Amino acid sequence: MPEYEFDVAPSFADEDRAQVLEIVQRLKDLGVKVYYDEDQLVERWGLDLVEHTSDTFSRRVRYVIPFVSRHYVDERWARLQRRAAQARALEQQAEFLLPIRIDDTEVPGLASTIGYLDLRVHDTEVIAQAVKQKLAQHRAEFTSHTLITPKSVAALVREKPRGWEYLLYVTVVSQGLAELESKYWEHFLRYAPRNGTVEHGNGISLIRDRNVLLGEIIKVAVDTVFTADTQEAAFGEPGVQGNPDRIVHLGELFVRTFDEILEWARGIHGTSYANDLARTAARVQAQFADQQLRAMHAVAQDLREVADTLVERLTAGEQINMTVPLVFEVDPELERQFKAALDKLSR
Repeated sequence: MPEYEFDVAPSFADEDRAQVLEIVQRLKDLGVKVYYDEDQLVERWGLDLVEHTSDTFSRRVRYVIPFVSRHYVDERWARLQRRAAQARALEQQAEFLLPIRIDDTEVPGLASTIGYLDLRVHDTEVIAQAVKQKLAQHRAEFTSHTLITPKSVAALVREKPRGWEYLLYVTVVSQGLAELESKYWEHFLRYAPRNGTVEHGNGISLIRDRNVLLGEIIKVAVDTVFTADTQEAAFGEPGVQGNPDRIVHLGELFVRTFDEILEWARGIHGTSYANDLARTAARVQAQFADQQLRAMHAVAQDLREVADTLVERLTAGEQINMTVPLVFEVDPELERQFKAALDKLSR
């Protein structure tokens, strides 16, 4: 992980300097290393400031904080700063720009999906503390790509960046589902390797057993695993620190439930059927898993997208939804097809 000479550098138009300076001063009070142009008069004296700014933003600072306003878009020097910062942002996968809104001006090249803080909503102290927490999150060296080990979890808990509980849960879930991605893809290809089971009869008894099994998976998930009480036991009550071991366990249960549903359907696709009608009915039954798998997969993707902007979202007062969607519903048309297939088997 690269070391940086400065933690942050504000990027702003001179017309907005008074608002920026207040935040810069508070960041310094909190021990944040800030690259601020007026503090660097001697260093900047006689240099090519275009090259100096590009060098500073590209390799000397950990984060650039653009103060977004109409002046920031219009002012020539601010445009130069912005382009230098955006050039690095294109090359760097990890978050680098931490924009703060002064007004609603849209900045060319700055994605609307990036998390913002807002000077009209958040005061100096809130913004300064958010920057401090963002740096703590970075220094914990824990991202959604970090391998889950006792050592990495202990380091995260020791640093305690804001939202560490969510970050830990997201990491467990996203990494677990990444390992199941090929199996998930194969489910929607309606493929599974032969499992050695051969059904010689009409398959009705086996189909009924599988309905019971899926019902048990649902019941356990709804009644015991993904409840408000279990989430509170892991993440803690409001104002109370979460339990890292329970958070990891809850994330593993998410992945395990996802895999259990996949395996349920995989067992159907991997079975050989002597009766063509039995095969048809069974293949329709396997699709009962589709909606739940898609919902859980989408939640995991959403959580991962949130992971890099946790500090901004939590500072802005956003509630991060960690609820597992237990839809377990069957499309009416699919249910009609299944009943029709069973009717043919029963004749």
